Amino acid sequence: MVKRIPASPERRTELRDDFRKNVPQDNRQGLGEYVRWLHRHERPAERLCRAGVPTWVVHAEKGDGGLTDDERRTLDACPNAHLVTVPGSVFFLPNEVPGRIAEIIADAVRAAGAHSR
Repeated sequence: MVKRIPASPERRTELRDDFRKNVPQDNRQGLGEYVRWLHRHERPAERLCRAGVPTWVVHAEKGDGGLTDDERRTLDACPNAHLVTVPGSVFFLPNEVPGRIAEIIADAVRAAGAHSR
């Protein structure tokens, strides 16, 4: 993954060093809890929509964040969900397309600020 991103050699080294600090057992436990939380409901997109809070679901057109047709329909119909599809094949969005992710975050912050007034 680090080899594919358009980053300087220094940034790649920094990312590699950060990844090496991960403790696999901690990650496994945290991810396991997250997956159990998701599977407590057979339709996570509906669960997310019913939460009633502004939500941005950002995923790549191709990569590790695919949505089913049913999830896409549910999120498209949800009044508080914003579905953003990043074109192309992307595995780790924040590092592979940081400019686009920054734009999405800025849009979300602006929308949340307008919503809270």
